[in-house]
Amino acid sequence: MKTDNKNIDTRKVVALRTAGWGTERIAAEMGISPDVVAEALHNHAERQTQEQKCKAEEKPKPEKIVSLSATELREIYEKAATIGAKEALKTFEQERKREYSHRADKRLRNTKLLLRNYHMLKEHAENSVFGRTQMKESALDILESMMSIYNDEVIIQSIKNSATRTAIIVSHIETMFGLYYSYCDRSTNREIDLRRYNVVWDMYMAEDTLSAKEIAEKQNISKDSVYSDLRVGIERLTALIFGVDGLNVR
Repeated sequence: MKTDNKNIDTRKVVALRTAGWGTERIAAEMGISPDVVAEALHNHAERQTQEQKCKAEEKPKPEKIVSLSATELREIYEKAATIGAKEALKTFEQERKREYSHRADKRLRNTKLLLRNYHMLKEHAENSVFGRTQMKESALDILESMMSIYNDEVIIQSIKNSATRTAIIVSHIETMFGLYYSYCDRSTNREIDLRRYNVVWDMYMAEDTLSAKEIAEKQNISKDSVYSDLRVGIERLTALIFGVDGLNVR
């Protein structure tokens, strides 16, 4: 049986002891004497104790302290302020564009609402028993008030509440249609623009309005073209009725 412990596999000895093997059994398994096993275990325990002691005595590394001059600090502050200002401006521009787009959509919606109710408003203005009074309110004042109302019925009722208000809006719509016709008549795409004008007129303004199918037959175009003409025509009318602010007119 071996007695020299220089070439002993100490890790195996420790592993077997950890597994619950006794000294005699380990010695028999590895072909060494029990004393050698005991010495190997003792030496292993001492090494572990020494390693733990060394770790405990190790001093923590000091934290690095960065020293900046007043000039360097000022440059950092200025850069941070510049970045912050740019981000704030970017956010402001995004909000402004959203608001711009929202108002444009609202004006387009209100134009369609006025066109759909044009004949009813015109009849109301002509037959109202209340008569008309002098009002300082302009068409644009009335239209601007519509922007803060989000119920279509309430918008129309707010106009009908005054015969004078109704007459102002009806007159404004008719005047803007006249301007729209003049624009189309002088357009470089006169034929197409006049067709768009007539499509919108027949759909909303004519004494006997027509359906999309009837307009398509009258203009000898498809129903898809009718809806396309309506979209472009109403966009241009919105720019005239509400003013070009807030709309991207084709």
